[in-house]
Amino acid sequence: MHRQLGCMEPSLILPIVQSDDEQLIVQAWQEGSHGANFAYAKDRKESLKLLIALHDTHKKIAWQRVPGLHTYSQLLKWQMRYMRFKSRRNDFRAFLTGEEIDQILHYSDQSLQLISMEDTPEKDITLLHGDVVHHNFLWCSDGQLRLIDFDLAHLGEADDEYILWLHRVLPAVDYDLGKIFAELPELKRLDKRKLHRLKYPNELLREWLFAVDLPLEQQLVFLDYLVPFTKRALTYWPKLWYDIDRFVKK
Repeated sequence: MHRQLGCMEPSLILPIVQSDDEQLIVQAWQEGSHGANFAYAKDRKESLKLLIALHDTHKKIAWQRVPGLHTYSQLLKWQMRYMRFKSRRNDFRAFLTGEEIDQILHYSDQSLQLISMEDTPEKDITLLHGDVVHHNFLWCSDGQLRLIDFDLAHLGEADDEYILWLHRVLPAVDYDLGKIFAELPELKRLDKRKLHRLKYPNELLREWLFAVDLPLEQQLVFLDYLVPFTKRALTYWPKLWYDIDRFVKK
């Protein structure tokens, strides 16, 4: 995969350095590099630009013929995540109120029902990065933004990754969907009928399921971030839900 991208879209990734072990992927260390910050408009624009370039590689590369790349159901993954969160709700009671846990479960359940009723035409299958967290967009020593850490790469529709990217970006802009769409006209390629997927509180479920299994010392540090993040997100969720419905109906 890296070799294909290196030939077709070398600006997307860091070049591979020759290694004596053919099972290793070695890339040059980027001194002074840093991850993207989605609070900055430039980083949002450049990271989306990178994703679009990555997804458009299906026009040049037959990714479905590459061994080891497979598709998976985003809906099924989210359903399983919801069920795991629901089964462990008592683990969260030490950190969240019962009302907050019920809110997360309610938003999850209602959004999954909407997603399961989607009627959208199939789009081209392409390569998806699989983990569009901010630190996988690296500002390199030459001043260019590149993608790193393709260990979760898989096949799918580009829209699915734009949704996951928006899940990551929205907290940085106070969940202002209108601001993001006004700022990034490139998002017009996203099928609006899939915007209902933004109603699913994916970040909250994933982070809490991760947090409760951490060793105690790490857990306490992580919860200093996660508890206020969760409370803040839940205050915005009703408006986000309303804004999504408005955008879908436009």
